[in-house]
Amino acid sequence: MVRTTTFTDVPTSYWAWQYIERLASAGVTGGCGTGIYCPDSTVTRAQMAIFLLKGMYGSSYAPPAVGVSTGFGDVATDYWAAAWIKQLAAEGITGGCGGGNYCPDNVVTRAQMAVPLLKAKNGSSYSPPAVGVSTGFNDVAADAFAAAFIKQLVADGITAGCGNSNYCPNDSVTRAQMAVFLVRAFNLP
Repeated sequence: MVRTTTFTDVPTSYWAWQYIERLASAGVTGGCGTGIYCPDSTVTRAQMAIFLLKGMYGSSYAPPAVGVSTGFGDVATDYWAAAWIKQLAAEGITGGCGGGNYCPDNVVTRAQMAVPLLKAKNGSSYSPPAVGVSTGFNDVAADAFAAAFIKQLVADGITAGCGNSNYCPNDSVTRAQMAVFLVRAFNLP
């Protein structure tokens, strides 16, 4: 079987090739430029909003018009992802980054990603089971931010962590990792 690749910067030998191809095939992304995906680039909070909403609703989804306000002090109504950010908040998937802001250009960490990913998958009121005595990861304490969500990502088969019994909660989410998260969370074809 001959494997073809959609993006010139993601060869068939790349570790997340099949997930990136599935994400593109589902229409969740067209990449980061003409014919490229930028798999090792980090994901911003603005990009996360688009990825999650398209993962939830499909490639043809478009959020409602912004209107007079995004609801966040740091997201202007003409910001390129304003409608997506406003809709993600309207759906209860995110409340922003604090202080009435969304921090759209901030990079998303793996710990931060766990919460909106599971809320997008299971509904805004979703709360995972209690952690218990351990998260199963050496680098995520049972009382750490998002610990229960991180443990549930494993239970749901969305991630196994970053290796060596670690989750790497403070590492930035890459576009390749986002592809894996989305394909597994939303069972994309």
